[in-house]
Amino acid sequence: MPRSGAAMTSNGQGKPELWLFGGEFSSPKQGIFYHYADFWKLDCSSREWTKIEAKGAPSGRSGHRMTHYKNYILLFGGFQATSPITTKYLNDLYIFDTNTHTWTTIPIPASYLAYPPPRSSFSFLPHEHGAVLFGGYSRVKAASSSSAQQAVSHKKKSLGQKFKDLPLYHTDSYLLRINPADPKLSKWEKRKKPGNMPTTRVGITMAHHRGRGVMFGGVYDVEDSEEALESKFFEDMWVYAVAQNRFWEIKMRKSKKVVKKDDGGAAISRRDRAKQDELELLKNLALLETKAGVATTAEIPLPMEVEKEEEEELKNPLAKAEPSLILPAARFNVALAVQGDWLYMYGGTFEKGDVEITFDEMYKVNLEKLDGVITIFKRDSVIGGEEDMDLDDDDEDEDGEEDSEMDDEESEDEDEKAKADEIKRKQEEGRKAKALRKEAVETPLSPTSPTSPTFTDNATEIVEPESNLPLPLPFETLREYFVRTSELFQSEVVEELRFKPASVAEATTVKEIRTAAFEMAEKRWWDVREEVREEERKLEELGVTESVVMTDKDGGSGGGSGGPRRR
Repeated sequence: MPRSGAAMTSNGQGKPELWLFGGEFSSPKQGIFYHYADFWKLDCSSREWTKIEAKGAPSGRSGHRMTHYKNYILLFGGFQATSPITTKYLNDLYIFDTNTHTWTTIPIPASYLAYPPPRSSFSFLPHEHGAVLFGGYSRVKAASSSSAQQAVSHKKKSLGQKFKDLPLYHTDSYLLRINPADPKLSKWEKRKKPGNMPTTRVGITMAHHRGRGVMFGGVYDVEDSEEALESKFFEDMWVYAVAQNRFWEIKMRKSKKVVKKDDGGAAISRRDRAKQDELELLKNLALLETKAGVATTAEIPLPMEVEKEEEEELKNPLAKAEPSLILPAARFNVALAVQGDWLYMYGGTFEKGDVEITFDEMYKVNLEKLDGVITIFKRDSVIGGEEDMDLDDDDEDEDGEEDSEMDDEESEDEDEKAKADEIKRKQEEGRKAKALRKEAVETPLSPTSPTSPTFTDNATEIVEPESNLPLPLPFETLREYFVRTSELFQSEVVEELRFKPASVAEATTVKEIRTAAFEMAEKRWWDVREEVREEERKLEELGVTESVVMTDKDGGSGGGSGGPRRR
């Protein structure tokens, strides 16, 4: 059934499966509204949906989030619209075992010590011990300023206070530590406030990429009064390093051409050089014969590699698409997904006054290179607003009245579209201008809930242990990093085998040790990727574009002889 506000996650065991729970349905004029409480599994290989029937499932909801840990699906929070004007925010936790198809409810402790308050629209990311929760949105009851003044006044003591809902923007972070032996013993642990946090916002959900969360856009609403609402939209991209509990802003940068240097065969093999020389010779020969009128380039046989590249270009028109260094326009509720090292972004919403623009466009970004944004497609956006909700509902009017109303509606639609196009044009101009000038430092907006509920701060704050593993150098690729540090990582793997049964250690081959060492190096490389990128940025400002590792191939490391001392 059609729905929105559902949650979906992949399988933590590497199977090509997606799991979906809940969501909501709303009729076009919002006359009908209800929550779903169904659970589905999508087999990505066969593209077939299977409904999962299991006892103890969560209640129907929207705005919740799901993630995975080993063979478990974790579900937390969300909201329920109990009436047209009442919304109940949730903070219950459910764990689903994909092996036994059973739900486990984690009881909420009597005190809120180190337990996340109710919320929706947060980020829920996998962690080596379970999952990490960050941010979210909810609303709390608070006395209005006018009613507070009335309560103070002695003349109006008989009047009761008036309460209204105020937005509460959550900026806290929690670690959910899963107990595989008994999921009911799983518990929350409060983390420190993340470092280098972006401006407070909602309408974002981070996508998981190699131990990190990636987010784009968002919105912050400032409610000046019960009717006035001012929104600030964002068009920046951030990475949340889960292990370091720190944010890093992502900036697109021009890709640098890699020049391979011949250092005795280490950078390029003889076979590759021979192929390049052959290709260059054929091109020069074709050029000479074309000028002499002997033959055309079509008659000159080219290597198979060139033909394969041309075939790939025909099959994939985006293969050589020119990336843009400018991120997409500001919006919120963008759908994000990661495949490999590619981040895919689809849709989103932007509002200006009573006009709402729903984008129908898709982009992708290489999270390793960060060399720009590639447009996959960009279609006309969907325009909506309050005028659409006030269309004439009387289907029994006379034909003449219907025709005149249709003409009026069409003219109104054209005016709305022209207005929306003008907004998009100004927004595009502002975005380009912003990229060409230095951005003024803005004071981060603070949450607007002075009477928000307070929870105990005596929770255990998690401090991630520092690793002694070697760090990648600036401008060093993953392959170069592993070549340089492979012996150290293999020693780490061998050290871990000492604590395993002797039968396991003896059965482990050298190839398996090397594979495990590479996986360990790859994880380390991505864990500190943003710190290394920051160092690269600083070096590029100084004109440095590469790092050189000095090695003593002659075995002499002393300072007495063997060449001049480097200072």
